[in-house]
Amino acid sequence: YMGCIEVLRSMRSLDFNTRTQVTREAINRLYEAVPGVKGAWKKKAPNRALFSILGKSNLRFAGMSIAVNISIDGLNLMIPTTRQLHCCPPNLGVTSCGGRGDTTDYVAYVAKDPINQRACHILECCEGLAQSVISTVGQAFELRFKQYLHSPP
Repeated sequence: YMGCIEVLRSMRSLDFNTRTQVTREAINRLYEAVPGVKGAWKKKAPNRALFSILGKSNLRFAGMSIAVNISIDGLNLMIPTTRQLHCCPPNLGVTSCGGRGDTTDYVAYVAKDPINQRACHILECCEGLAQSVISTVGQAFELRFKQYLHSPP
């Protein structure tokens, strides 16, 4: 787990290209701030256009190995001693980036939680795991949506 960065605007208000830039800029900022990062990343100059969208970093759990649990009930990040770090219920919008281009070793997603409000959480997933994580999140959310269509509240 690399940490998270506040996202000050709703991702729904941004176009796809800007959403992708937000998650890449979040990776860029944390890449330098977190010691021991091993994933491939070419450091870029800060994107000043995103300064009004990205806020403060939260590095409280940065650099810790975590367990990722992906199901139709949501996305949970946990410290192996079972202390929950972050939970994203399936009804919240998640914007993901990774597995392509310069983000092949990273997963970045934006979600709301009571502590960080809206934040971009970043996972370092080396050796091809980023694409697997992203695919699994997509499948879980698709299954949750199908479940909703068959039995709405």
